[in-house]
Amino acid sequence: MLYTPNNLLYKYIRYRFRRIQIECNMVYDVTPEEEDEICRELLKKRAKILIPVGILYCLIFAVIFVWLLGTSEELNPLMKWEIKVFDYVTPILNNIDFKWYAYSLDLLRVALILAPIGIINVSPYIIFSYMVDTILIRRRGKALIKEYSTDEKQFD
Repeated sequence: MLYTPNNLLYKYIRYRFRRIQIECNMVYDVTPEEEDEICRELLKKRAKILIPVGILYCLIFAVIFVWLLGTSEELNPLMKWEIKVFDYVTPILNNIDFKWYAYSLDLLRVALILAPIGIINVSPYIIFSYMVDTILIRRRGKALIKEYSTDEKQFD
C-alpha cells in the first residue's frame, strides 16, 4: 500500500523527482517504468530513515517535555499555553459519551483545539523529512545524470 501510485507520499516523491529533473536539466529519457521504480526505491529509503528517526523524536520530545514539566518552576510561555490547553481539553474528554453507532462532536472539537499544538510540535520533524527527501532525490538525480552521461560516451 505504501508504494502504490495512488499513495499521497508516492505522488509527492514523483512530483519532487520531476521538479529536480527540471532543475538539474536532467535527461528526459527516463521511461515511466524506470521512474516508477525510482520513486518506489526512494520511498523505501525514506521509510528506512524517517521511521526510526520519528520514533526517536517522539520519545525524546516526550521525555524532555515531562522532565521540563516536573523540574522547572518557571515554564516558558509555549509550555504554559500547552498545559492550559491540555487542562481545558481534559474535562471535555472525560465527559464524552461514546456510543456504538456514533461519536460525539466533542471529539472533533478536541481535535481542532489540539491541532495547533500538534503542528507546532511536529514541525521540526516535517522540516527534517523535507531535507531527507531533497537529499535522497538529488543523489538519485546525480546518479542518473552520471549513468546517462557514461552511456552516451560508450555509444559515441
